[in-house]
Order: sequence, then structure tokens, then C-alpha cells
Amino acid sequence: MWLQKPGIVNDHLVLLGTRENNIYLLKGDVDMLVGGGCQWIVRELMQQIQTWKIDMQRVKYLFVGHSHFDHCGAVPFLQRRYPHLQVLASRQAAKYFTMPKAVKNARIFGRQALQQMGASNDFEGISLDFDTIQVKRVLQDGDRVDLGQGMMAFFVETPGHSRCAMTLYLKDQKWLFPSDALSLPINEGEQFACTASESFVDYMNSLDRLDVLEVELCAWEHYGLVAGDHARRIVSRVKQSTRAYKQMLQTHVEQSGSVEATAEWAAREWLAQTRFKFIPFNVMHHICRQMVQNAMNERLTDEDQ
Repeated sequence: MWLQKPGIVNDHLVLLGTRENNIYLLKGDVDMLVGGGCQWIVRELMQQIQTWKIDMQRVKYLFVGHSHFDHCGAVPFLQRRYPHLQVLASRQAAKYFTMPKAVKNARIFGRQALQQMGASNDFEGISLDFDTIQVKRVLQDGDRVDLGQGMMAFFVETPGHSRCAMTLYLKDQKWLFPSDALSLPINEGEQFACTASESFVDYMNSLDRLDVLEVELCAWEHYGLVAGDHARRIVSRVKQSTRAYKQMLQTHVEQSGSVEATAEWAAREWLAQTRFKFIPFNVMHHICRQMVQNAMNERLTDEDQ
């Protein structure tokens, strides 16, 4: 099963946001939002909260998986609207939220996304501009949060897409929430768009850590979730896909003779495959340039075998 349409999944899980940008609601004795979304989904999110009668006073926590603008952009609005929300994030993410340059970049990218998606800069008189996020609890690898009703959230540091990335795992339910630490499903879930933005080595090491977990449901913050047979070998499939993508980038550089040409090609391919409208080409080009350089300079442990 691949579920992309926002809605109530079961008694303990709700898929919120839009098809392209997701937030999840985990329901126990207390509730938790997973993912901080982008500013342009706020209108849909607030309508969903009202339509599905979500009691936001029960929502105690908001977990931010990493600090990229499309995964934390809606958090300042939500903190203004619901001051009781306790934001949880990794130490590195919490640090980024206090860095003026990082905050400025997130504000710029958020404004660009709002404009790109035809959304206004405020909602019900509350600004959607990105501002400093107040992190209530800094998470470390192995930390846990008990939501009650058998919903125990474990947190795993998973760098590679970003230095600050963390994955949430519910052991009893076998539910995995990797944010962007796991490549995104494309082409009916048969292929993946690689998200090893900062380091192939760190990314693969993180996947090795996730691959030992039993997974019956995997919920990304882009394009929804897969469950059942589609989820059980998801990490192993992404590992294979990542190795193949790295090799493809290397081959393209060798054939074209240019890192820059390969980065431009990769950016256009990535955006065409994901159909992301909210990421400008120049931003994706910058990301792909780093991935191409890493593909050429980094060596995975099994590449000599």
C-alpha cells in the first residue's frame, strides 16, 4: 500500500498536509506532530485540523526531523498559534535554529516557496515568515518519548541527507518516520529519488543502522507512506538504489567530462521525477553539485569488493 492522500490512516495515525509535503499526527494519551512542513501547507493543515476535529490541546510535542526549510517552515506559525507545543529536535538542528544565517536562508527559501505555490504570506493575521524556532527538548541518539497507549517513540541519529537529521521509530508498531534520511519513492514506489545530499558515506552508514529495524510502515514527509509488503524491505531497497545512483553520477561525469554538467543534468532529472514545484532549480542545482562531488570523492566500504 502506498498512501499519499491526507486523511485518517488508523486510530493512532493521521496523514496531514499535502501530497508533496506531509506532517503526521501520532495519537496516544498525548499526541505528537511529526514533521514541521513548509509554510505553504499551513492553510490546508489548519483546514484539516478543523475538518477532522483534531484537538490541538492534546498535541503536546512537535518533532522536527531536520532543519531544511521544507521540514520546519510551518513551525514558527504553529508555535505562535499553539504556544504549548514542545518542539523536539536534534542538537545540531537546535543549533541551526539559533544561527542568523541559517534562519535568514530558511526565511528566504520559505518566501520563495510561498510565491511559487501561489500562497499568501500570512494566515488569519499570523505571519508565515520563518523565525527562530524554540526547541524545548534537544534529542540525543537513543532518546525516547512515551505517548502512552503503547506508543513509544525512539529517536535515531541519521546524518547523510543533513548533519542534523534524526529518524523516529515506533518499535511496537514497527513504524518508521525517516523525514528525508531515506530516499523518496517515485514511479509508483518502484524507484527512489536519492536524498544523500551531504555525504554518501554518512547516508549509507545511517541506512545500515535503520536496516536492522523491523518496518511495517514507512512514512516520509514527501509523498506519504507505504505499508505492508512495500515497507518491509524498504531500507534495503534504498541502499541498493543509493549505490546505483552514486555509480550513475560517476559514469555521467566520466562520459561528460564535467562535474558541473552532471550536476545540472541531475538537478533537472531530480525535479522532473519528484515533480517538486516548491524547490527552485538553482537550489536543487546547488544540492546536486554537492552530491556529484561526493560521488566522485567518497568511497563506500563495499565498492572495492
